[in-house]
Amino acid sequence: MGSNGEGDMNPKPKREIDKKYLEHIKAQHHCCVCLPQCNGDIVPHHTNTVGSGGSDYDAINLCGGHCNIWVHQIGDKAFQEKFNIDFNGVKVKLLKGYIRKNWGKPFDPDDIPF
Repeated sequence: MGSNGEGDMNPKPKREIDKKYLEHIKAQHHCCVCLPQCNGDIVPHHTNTVGSGGSDYDAINLCGGHCNIWVHQIGDKAFQEKFNIDFNGVKVKLLKGYIRKNWGKPFDPDDIPF
């Protein structure tokens, strides 16, 4: 119960699920760190944890090695510093590609309905 006795004052955020978007990430031909040299399978790495309500739109394209061996060992912040990568920039590029692929036009922030 929340402090006012009428339920939780801080409800858990509703997780946005988009399996089609996760497939878009898996279809990337390279890890955002390895780029063309990557031979591994691409896995979506959720930069905001699923358990805390993280959205599928917060996922980035990492190979299994970078996701499982590195980022889950040292954390997102240290990973970004070590590999000189900006997760937010990667997410924007992935989302732009997804929008172009599915709606056939360049990304325009004014088209977003929220």
